[in-house]
Amino acid sequence: MNFLRMARICLLVAGVAASVPAFARIPIRQSSDNGASSGVDSWTLLGRSIPITLSAGGKVVTMTRQILCPNQDRLNGGCSSGTYMFLYQLQSTSTNVPINIGKLVGFTANSQDDTGTYGVMICDDGINDLQLCTEDPNDPQFTKLPAMTFKVNGKKATSVVFTISSFPSFPAGSQPEEGQGLTLYIVTQQSPTAPLPLPYPSIGD
Repeated sequence: MNFLRMARICLLVAGVAASVPAFARIPIRQSSDNGASSGVDSWTLLGRSIPITLSAGGKVVTMTRQILCPNQDRLNGGCSSGTYMFLYQLQSTSTNVPINIGKLVGFTANSQDDTGTYGVMICDDGINDLQLCTEDPNDPQFTKLPAMTFKVNGKKATSVVFTISSFPSFPAGSQPEEGQGLTLYIVTQQSPTAPLPLPYPSIGD
């Protein structure tokens, strides 16, 4: 193969790569990665909120929130390691919805499945069915999850945005604590000695 032909192939590959849609699969975490139902007192820091309706730019979303200690180290009203997980369960009939999460403290983007700092929380009914999560659609490749993007705003990573193409009608969880809808998570790392109350991220900023 001569150099000119190889160069043309490289340009063609680059053109294909550039045309890949911006939407892609977001990291996945199972509820059991945060602990088992039997140890709920060790990982639940703040229980589910009541559903909240958010609206902006013609988009309407219903959201429920929860805070966990993913290292299962709840102690004296906080997580002793300083690692906190914020859950946001969403339902909507709107499309192309940006979910802005701001006022983050100690966030660093890590896109690993199971151990990353942001993504979609999937229910693992056999081990943990006592936290907000998206009921597994019996789809091991997660093709039923909506296409979405994730972006960190600014060098200090104090805000992020999930942009969701559409919201599938996921079934309700096997237990009321699991709720119903698309469940996103954000993990932050605080100083273990940071004073309480915990800085709570904002929605819509």
